[in-house]
Amino acid sequence: MSCRQVAALLEAFLDGELPAEQTLTVEEHLVSCEDCLERSRFSTALKTSMRHAVALDATPSAGFEARLAGALRSERERLLQTQSLPPPAASRRFRWSSVVPLTLAAATTFSFVTWVNNRLGNNGLAPVASAEAPRPPVTAASMLDPEQALEALVSYHAAPPAPQITDSSLVPRLEPEAGMPVHLPEMKQYGASWEGGSVIPVKNYHAVIFRYRLSNHPVTVYIYDTRQVRLRAVLEPRVVHNQPVHVGDRHGYSIAALERRGVGCAVATDLDDDESAELATTIY
Repeated sequence: MSCRQVAALLEAFLDGELPAEQTLTVEEHLVSCEDCLERSRFSTALKTSMRHAVALDATPSAGFEARLAGALRSERERLLQTQSLPPPAASRRFRWSSVVPLTLAAATTFSFVTWVNNRLGNNGLAPVASAEAPRPPVTAASMLDPEQALEALVSYHAAPPAPQITDSSLVPRLEPEAGMPVHLPEMKQYGASWEGGSVIPVKNYHAVIFRYRLSNHPVTVYIYDTRQVRLRAVLEPRVVHNQPVHVGDRHGYSIAALERRGVGCAVATDLDDDESAELATTIY
């Protein structure tokens, strides 16, 4: 197995997602290839660092716990006051002792989701939705070769299709066709203007592209399902603002990819690698 083939399988190998036969093949290659072994060690260290950072950041603050406790106390007092009133005849067969726990559980869930949405929103992530667009099942045959995906991105950047939408309020309508959560990246802090978006076919699944104009530079943002495509397998890892970004170039264009929560985002530009990586970190 060549180094390029191992690179395409490395992340799945480290996540324990490969079949036993491929796992053994990758392990045998790592024993004999120092470059691939070093890449494996780097990816492992990066995953560990990210897990620790997420675990620390996910701890609820004392203020949140106090607000949640206050909300639960208020709800309990309201229910107790309601309980003291004579219930309607039709509902006397229900016991308040069974209703109170359910209501408190609902209040807890609502408060927690609100907190998560606020935290994610503050970090530039898409809020937690009540229901996400259904994702198609993944098979080995349906996974796209990373090099083919990269070529497709560069092709769409060099010759973009006419946008399906140019109104930002219509972005959610792309989700059913794309089969994944989609939100419009913000690049106003860089002076970039949005020109439109489209769902595009890539092999046997769909992705989304958004087109921007940054001064005289076109910028294409490519949103994809990381279960179907692993662009990081053919790009070089680096860390920008404490975020893992994978960077490379194809046909004179700079590519920077960032992946979170199963959704990938790649940026194609005619800027340099550092500028493309900086743009990618602001999107998700």
